[in-house]
Parts: sequence; C-alpha cells; structure tokens
Amino acid sequence: MQPPAETNGTTLTGATASPRAASSGAPLAVEVTARCNRACLYCYNSWRTEPPSTEAELNADEMVPLVNQALEATGRRVVQLSGGEPLLRADLFEFIERLRAPGRTISLVTDGGLVDDDVASRLRKLGVGPVQPTLLAARREVHDRIKGIPSFDATVSAISRLQRAGIPVAVSFVSTRLNHGHFRDVVELCFALGVTTVAYSRFCNAGAGSGPALELTPSPDMVAEDLDVASWARSNLGIRVNIAISLPLCLPGPRHQRFLKFGRCALATRSPGYTIDPWGRLRACSVSPIILGDLRSEPFEVIQERARSGYFREVAELPSECLGCGQAAACGGGCRESARSAFGALDRADPLARPAAN
Repeated sequence: MQPPAETNGTTLTGATASPRAASSGAPLAVEVTARCNRACLYCYNSWRTEPPSTEAELNADEMVPLVNQALEATGRRVVQLSGGEPLLRADLFEFIERLRAPGRTISLVTDGGLVDDDVASRLRKLGVGPVQPTLLAARREVHDRIKGIPSFDATVSAISRLQRAGIPVAVSFVSTRLNHGHFRDVVELCFALGVTTVAYSRFCNAGAGSGPALELTPSPDMVAEDLDVASWARSNLGIRVNIAISLPLCLPGPRHQRFLKFGRCALATRSPGYTIDPWGRLRACSVSPIILGDLRSEPFEVIQERARSGYFREVAELPSECLGCGQAAACGGGCRESARSAFGALDRADPLARPAAN
C-alpha cells in the first residue's frame, strides 16, 4: 500500500505556536485492515514482516472512539483511511459514516481494484475525498510487475469511475528502479483522465519492501529526474505534485524549489504523521515500524508525552554527516525512518542525500 499523501509533511510546521494549531491541517492515518488483494513489491507495512496477528482487527465500535480520541488530542480534521486494502473491510462504509463530523475530511488510500460504480456512488454520498488510487506506470506490464498481480486495467477503470462520480482523485506514484523513467507517462495519463493532483513517493525500504530493497531503491539522480517531471507537470499541465515522503533538501534544485514544496521530515516537527493500525496501536508515521503505544490501554496524550521525551527526541537529532550543511536546520537529514530502514540506525542521513552537499 502506498503511504498516504503528505503523511510525512511537505511544509515546515514546527514554528507554529501551539501543538493543536500545528497539527490541524495534517492527516491522521488509520490502517483499517491488514488484509490486501495485492502483493506490492514496495509494501511499507511493518506488520507484513511479522507473524500473522492472532488478534482480531478492531470493529467500528472499538476503533472509532480511538480515532476520535486521537483527533481531539491533536486537533486534526483530516483522516486518511488505508490498509492493507481498506475496501476489503466489510464494515468500511459504516466506519466512515460514524467518523463523519462537521469540518472533518475523510480520504481513502486504495489500490482502486475494488471500486465499482456502487462503491463510487457510496463514497460520494458519504463525502469521501480525495480517493488515492496507486498508478505505477502507464504500461500495463510494468505496473503489474510491481503490484505483484494484474491490476492496471482495474486501477485505470477505478480512476474513471471515481471521476464520473464527482469524487476528487489524487493518483499515487511510488518511484522505484523498476519504474524509473515512467513517471512522465503516468503524469500524462493522469492529465488525459482529468486528474489534477499526484502524490509522489520514493521507495522506502521498510516493511515487506525491505526484502527487495536493492532491486527497488532509486538513486538520487533518478529521483531528481522525477522532480524534473513534477516541475514540468506543474508548469505545463497544471498538475500539482505533492511530495508524500520528505526528501533531503540537498536533492532538489532551484527549478524544483520553484514548483514544488519541500520541508523537514514531520517526525522532527510538532506535527508528526501519526498512524493507528488495525489493532489500535499508535505509530509515529505510516512507514515507521515503531509502536509508540496501544490506544486500547493508554490515553493518546500519555503515549504522545512519552514519545516526545524518547522517540521524537531521537529522530530530531541531526545526523553527523549533515553537520555544516546550510540547509540542515530546514532538512533534518531527510526522512528519518528511511535512514533507519536503510542503515539500521537514526544517526545517518536519508539514503537519498547527496554526499557532495555534506
């Protein structure tokens, strides 16, 4: 599953006055199920590498109060539902109905393969949006290889159905070595389909994706080429490309800075991308395997305070290789969990950082 768009932040939020003000525009990610009908090579879900849980996934009666508790504690108004594949959850629409509230936005991260006209109609009536289907290439064989199962046609059909239903769509793209050079084709296909927002993520070798990491991890130059495409898409097609996982600021150039937004990994700001898993456990972000606490047994505020004095203090420390860099304060060494995944520790810079800049 694709990390929710902007989960790790695209703008600096750490300078705002209060935790609630800093968090109000950031999403709370809720993984509503661990079940999935795809076998994505890049899957970041940490529980994909663990023995199958013997615990039942929380039902709506159990999960909704935990989500509302986290929303109240953080002042968040955006909930991003993901998984696994959230549309495999039998009570998903009941779950969404119970989460609805004035001023609250509910979005859905999905492969799109289970979106038929009835599903699209129900999502529209519930006011869900944007919906984020994942499109990895404009060529069927490339997309399907990375997805691990034939799914290209179903995803493109889902995008069209959602568009016809009047639901905002933000297509997700995950950059890997296997689909390097395909981003422009995806952007052009999105333009043809009427999609105006794309969420760009580089592969992060976390969870199940850590196995084929060498095969999948793009080089800094590959990502820089994708940023060229993103800048071109904004200036020539009017397509907004959101950077869904923060990048080290030594990677983008002046042209990229003109058309795209970059910022420090949200884990080192006052607005981390909290994630609740299907069993009610809280993590700092969707790609992090670290369990901060269990919302079934501890209040959100207690878990948050403990994490601030431990986990968040650790991720905020500047990697030694970034000391002396003029952009270090704004960058913080890039995505901290990508560094942990690649090197096994948080004292290293993002693997996409360019050594010449340090």
